[in-house]
Amino acid sequence: MEFAHYSFEVVRDALLRMPEGKWDEGAPEHYLTIVGLICVYARPFTWNDPVGNLSEEIIPEEFKELHRDIMRLRHKLFAHADASLTVGKDDYPNEAVIESDGETIAIAASRAAVKPIFLERMLPLVDALIKKTGYHRSRLAKKYAKTIRNLGKGEFRLNVTDPNGPIFVRLSEAEKLVREKKKSAFDFNTIL
Repeated sequence: MEFAHYSFEVVRDALLRMPEGKWDEGAPEHYLTIVGLICVYARPFTWNDPVGNLSEEIIPEEFKELHRDIMRLRHKLFAHADASLTVGKDDYPNEAVIESDGETIAIAASRAAVKPIFLERMLPLVDALIKKTGYHRSRLAKKYAKTIRNLGKGEFRLNVTDPNGPIFVRLSEAEKLVREKKKSAFDFNTIL
């Protein structure tokens, strides 16, 4: 639940930072941003060994169609680039086209663009998912509060790899160092 909540917060924060009306849909940074937003949104709903995936039952009814559209974009357009995908009559977003002016031959690959209005529609969906995952996080925190208090001081990882081990495992000094390096690499408020 924690990764799902975090993913939805990241997508929301990125959507809120997007410059209104200033997107050049053909710019490489537009494409990379869209791919990132769609894939990070979809991440909790795709299989993750050994914990599985977030159930789509969490999607509010009014957003189910939008969610299906986002997942389809992720699966067929961005993460796997399904060559047979069509989004409309005669519209193949993952096409490779040979262009010839009679002398010069080139191969051009299409780069799909998601319209800004689609992204605007995502914001209420991710807000609803943040609220729902936040609720479930709180329930899990209450469920494990006593166990966590009994761990004492320190840093502990949720054990998802050893079904016979304890649910929380104390981090070694080496793991703490690696974790600290990762945190500073992704914290844009931190100067490395």
